[in-house]
Amino acid sequence: MSKSRWFVFWSILLAVVLVVPALVSAEVRRGGIVRITEGRQGVLVKNFNPFSPTALQSTLGHFYEPLLVSNNYTGEIIPWLAKSYQWSEDLTTLTLYLHDHVYWNDGVKFSADDVLFTFNLGRENAALDRAGIWQQGLVDVVKVDDYTLQLTFDGVNIPILTRVAEVYIVPEHIWKDVENPGEWTGNENPVGTGPFMFVEGSFTEFSYSLTRNPNYWRMGEDGLPLPYIDGVQYIGATGNEQAAMKIINGEVDWGGYFIANIDQVYVARDPEHNHYWLPEGNIVYLSLNNEAAPFNNPKVRRAVAMAIDPVEITTIMASGALPADRSGVKKAFLPWVPEEARAFAAEFDPAAAVALLGEEGYRIGSSGIMEKDGVPLSFELYVPTGWSDWIIACEVISEQLAAVGIQARVVQLAWPSPFMDNLINGDYQMSMGYATSGSSAFFQFDNILHSRHYAPIGQAADTHSGVRYQNPVVDEALEAFRRTADPNEQAQLMGTVITEFMRDVPFVPLFFNPIWFQYSTRNFTGWPNEENPYVDPHFAGMGKMLIFLNLQPVQ
Repeated sequence: MSKSRWFVFWSILLAVVLVVPALVSAEVRRGGIVRITEGRQGVLVKNFNPFSPTALQSTLGHFYEPLLVSNNYTGEIIPWLAKSYQWSEDLTTLTLYLHDHVYWNDGVKFSADDVLFTFNLGRENAALDRAGIWQQGLVDVVKVDDYTLQLTFDGVNIPILTRVAEVYIVPEHIWKDVENPGEWTGNENPVGTGPFMFVEGSFTEFSYSLTRNPNYWRMGEDGLPLPYIDGVQYIGATGNEQAAMKIINGEVDWGGYFIANIDQVYVARDPEHNHYWLPEGNIVYLSLNNEAAPFNNPKVRRAVAMAIDPVEITTIMASGALPADRSGVKKAFLPWVPEEARAFAAEFDPAAAVALLGEEGYRIGSSGIMEKDGVPLSFELYVPTGWSDWIIACEVISEQLAAVGIQARVVQLAWPSPFMDNLINGDYQMSMGYATSGSSAFFQFDNILHSRHYAPIGQAADTHSGVRYQNPVVDEALEAFRRTADPNEQAQLMGTVITEFMRDVPFVPLFFNPIWFQYSTRNFTGWPNEENPYVDPHFAGMGKMLIFLNLQPVQ
């Protein structure tokens, strides 16, 4: 190629290099204040202490950040203050490599000393271990250098990464002189690494504001510090009804409350801009005491499941609850359900339920209730007092079970005692129950089915469920899941757990509580939704920050 042609070539290339950033920059929009409902109802109390259970929802994420982020919708573990992590060969030591360009918003540089200090606060005081990581096998934290740390555990436990992601790092130079960190009220203008800072003088009984941290360490697509928005205004309310009206009236861009007849009262008001998405939250199920007759018989449990229609239940509830798949797992993890497991699915089929009970020797008695050896299938169905949506669900369940000759008398019990006492001690046969579903099906089933939670009736079971289920195949698969970082192996192991669950039906999946999420595209774009479900839109924790850092103004 001649010199002249080389000159033309490099001139064109240089022009492209110079133009591309300008094009990228032009595509990125910046500015605007996002208005969001505050999750805490009533008069707001200024509390930005990350160790306090009553801290305002902006505390975690806006100001204080973790080393990793656990995306509860996708199950992905995202490096954050740690740019990467690596397990040792024996999978008991986790090495975390920190970003070396992060600063606290007061200008002091972030380092491994801050991380070590934060973890040791939890080691010395269990009340400050909000993630519970020292109770989950963490035995030591060592600083390797200014930007490298190692966490050592007492055994292999790969899912512990989600606990690591729940440790929010505080600056040592601020907190080292705090006498009682858990109750410190002097943290009025938080020093954090997060993308926002508190606007002094903005706090009132029902509102407060945050402004963007101009020196935030994460960069946007235009090469400038995130976030794209200028700030956030949190707007409080006296209760759910007032919060719903603020959402309906367009006073917020992001709402997170129940709205009855949402399509008519919210979407129809501005169909172009008003939207909502209700992804699955925690699972709610019919808890059956596997230690108590007749539910120690898996065929009776299966008959109960086949008599229940979650679609009808959630339709009548009209609360936004999402009917659960018979596998009990969220939509995002349905690919983990093996084809062979579907053969065991206890699908809604009242006639088949009656036939199955007949095979077990049950017949309709003089009272119209199925009975065997003079013992009727008649139970009390426990539900917390005043939980109106669950109470409606129980009334529907009672009617559905009555259709196959099973009597379930709905009984309301005070929360948490005696309702939870009955589940924990096994003093029940049939009850509503729930469990945290977490970032994958593993956490849900590990919380409910692992036999380490088991206790004989009359002794306290170590779980919310109290189903008192024991299956060595399930235990082995769950333990093996902890010991592997291979996603394919994890999927196979969960397939085993799900297959055993669908075969034995230790509890009946009913529905997932919805994560209430209303959003307006009038002022901002970049919201997650059913077509782009990049994270669940929950107020708590770091998930919300994946949204805040993605939002851009319309103009």
